[in-house]
Amino acid sequence: MWLGASAPSGILLKNHEKVVLIDPANTIAGEAVQRLQQLDILLITHEHTDHFSSSAVIAIQSRTAAIVVVNPGSFNALSRSIPSDKLVKMTSGNSQVLSGIGITAIASIHPGDKPLTYILTFSDFSAFHGSDSGFNSVLNGYKGKAKLAMVPTGGASPTASPEQALQMVKALEPTDVIAMHGSTDSYNRLGTLLAQQMPNVHYVIPQPTSSLVVDEMSGIGFVTILACVTVFFLIARDRRRELTH
Repeated sequence: MWLGASAPSGILLKNHEKVVLIDPANTIAGEAVQRLQQLDILLITHEHTDHFSSSAVIAIQSRTAAIVVVNPGSFNALSRSIPSDKLVKMTSGNSQVLSGIGITAIASIHPGDKPLTYILTFSDFSAFHGSDSGFNSVLNGYKGKAKLAMVPTGGASPTASPEQALQMVKALEPTDVIAMHGSTDSYNRLGTLLAQQMPNVHYVIPQPTSSLVVDEMSGIGFVTILACVTVFFLIARDRRRELTH
């Protein structure tokens, strides 16, 4: 699920047992919070307002009892409001297993207080979330560690671009790539670069107010993306049926 332009790197990942939300900003608030029936982990890459809202995170955590994983710049805004056993501060190079999901934090090339990107390892799947980072050469050490790469292509970010996203994909060598945190032009530019230089990668551009079922991607059986700016839905789909909550 892509949360749309109001949270340009906001993503929800769900498989048959786990639900993870990343960088929702303030898109999930009020009645939308009450629709959350399950959330295992909420990750924040950094403290900028198009990625992080302390009030939204506190409300979501209170509703779901999710573990909240944050960079140092987001930690102080939450430390007095979220139980200490539910709030995890990570820095670059840290790896932990939380709620059965492996989480590796990698430095983001972006302004902020130690901002992060993440690699998530589920029981049957792995994914990279690039926040709105530029390319970090450290990613060369994670080749093959993420089947899906969600990469930023620009937008308001001073560090992300299609060319930087291409370098992320080249380093990680995922099977599937989803563009985020950008514009139509930057998404199309990345698509052109991938077609020229990595033609075997399956590339998806999420569209506002429409859903993209990623289980049709090669090797991916459970991720769903929904671009939605004003209404929040959770959608899970396997190869036999679609369940909407």
